Amino acid sequence: MKLPLNYTCVAAQNTDSIAIKNVIFTSLQEYGLPIDPGKTDADLNAPADFYQEGYFGLIKDPQKQIVGTFGILEYEKGVGEIRKMYLLQEHRRKGIGHFMMQFLFQKAKELSFHRVVLETATVLEEAIIMYEKYGFQLDPSAPHTARCDRMYFLDLA
Repeated sequence: MKLPLNYTCVAAQNTDSIAIKNVIFTSLQEYGLPIDPGKTDADLNAPADFYQEGYFGLIKDPQKQIVGTFGILEYEKGVGEIRKMYLLQEHRRKGIGHFMMQFLFQKAKELSFHRVVLETATVLEEAIIMYEKYGFQLDPSAPHTARCDRMYFLDLA
């Protein structure tokens, strides 16, 4: 797993909250998806605390600005949920999304998850293509997040 150019990956700190919200809310607005700071996005207020039993990572560009976010948290026993995987538009198509996905698979194994799930929205076409390339399968279960209309799962080897 390597990041392109001079990008770096670091664990989120609670002090990163504003920059994290900027990345995620900018991405959501780009696709016309609602922001929900009181419920769905409340985890962004203190990400290090919220994800202490999982992982919340940040991608920083060569200027050390946060340009991507991704996390994993226990969904149910043995199952991890991939959450908040966003990348600012100008940093896409450089292999960073693949890095984040592979990093999350490694974290899932470290956390003893045998399956990962994720929720997404149909308008996030590029993300869905990537998920399906990794073998994620559409789950008939209804997503729990209001802005999402699809749920996927992948059993880990």
